[in-house]
Amino acid sequence: MFKRILGNVTPLTRKGTLPNFYSLFVTRRFLSKKFKPIAFYSIAPLTENRVLTLRNVLEKDLSSLGVVGRIYIAPEQGVGGINCQMAVPVDKVDSVKEFFDGFKNDFGTIEYTQGMQDTSLPNFDKLRVLVKKNLVSIRQHVTTQDLAVQPHHLTPEDWHKQLSQQKDEVFLLDMRNQYEYNVGHFDHAIKMDVDTFREGIHLLDQLVADKSKQKDIFMYCTGGIRCSVAGSYLRKKGYENVKMLKGGINAYGHYIKESTNTSLFKGKNFTFDGRRGEAITNHVLTQCYHCGSSCDHITNCVNTRCHLLFVQCEACKSKMKHTCSNHCHNVLEGKEEYQLDYDYHRQVAKAW
Repeated sequence: MFKRILGNVTPLTRKGTLPNFYSLFVTRRFLSKKFKPIAFYSIAPLTENRVLTLRNVLEKDLSSLGVVGRIYIAPEQGVGGINCQMAVPVDKVDSVKEFFDGFKNDFGTIEYTQGMQDTSLPNFDKLRVLVKKNLVSIRQHVTTQDLAVQPHHLTPEDWHKQLSQQKDEVFLLDMRNQYEYNVGHFDHAIKMDVDTFREGIHLLDQLVADKSKQKDIFMYCTGGIRCSVAGSYLRKKGYENVKMLKGGINAYGHYIKESTNTSLFKGKNFTFDGRRGEAITNHVLTQCYHCGSSCDHITNCVNTRCHLLFVQCEACKSKMKHTCSNHCHNVLEGKEEYQLDYDYHRQVAKAW
């Protein structure tokens, strides 16, 4: 498992993909608008040529609707399809959904998840449509066809009922990275103490090794895509009763908001955008990794070669100048050269 220890901080994980603050230009540009966070994914058999065509079409037409966000598309030779996270002007939501209706042959019927609240600023600074080899990073060679047998998708209501019935007897896997778990998770969930999903798949084999193939296995993630991959992986190995939360924590948050039930999820649902998360409950479950004060705010190291995501309070953020460690702070000031094997710049190089 990849973990770095820098200075006096043990970071939660190693990378992020977003700037730590919006530029003045972005603030002025979007000042008078409201935005709705919208996400969806579809595992779909796209050819390489179709992926390249889609990249150009999505970038051009969504930009014309004022959409910002991050969209990954990948061909069927790997984990193929689309994984889309957007900030959509509220008055353009219907237009954006109508736009994607035109791609049913590519993605099927799309099921959207939405943020808990609209935002006065977009949760991304611009639109990026990126081609990847896999929608999610995975060590094993997995094709889109390998994922045809999916886990059982439970609605948030059914998920809540079944977890409430099993209580502390439940075998429940949090398929997210450790820093996501730390700021918020379901009661009795097993923490995947990893920095990346690809490491989580390896750990998954160890966690289920002594389980009966008929054992109920529950799993969840932010929006569902990681469970679609991990759950299918287990189904292919013969585990029959793999159950995932349909729509992920995003959908569960809306269910709790609209019901009278007490949330089984405590804390914050981390999001990979400028919000850095949405509170499902008011529980603060973690601490600043510099001073140890109670805190659940995740920041992104401004050393662009590091891009570490970690918990940091406002006081330490100011003191450390938005960096995760003395080393990164000194790198930015030109006092040291970056010395770590991990380099975020290499991770975001074009797949093709």
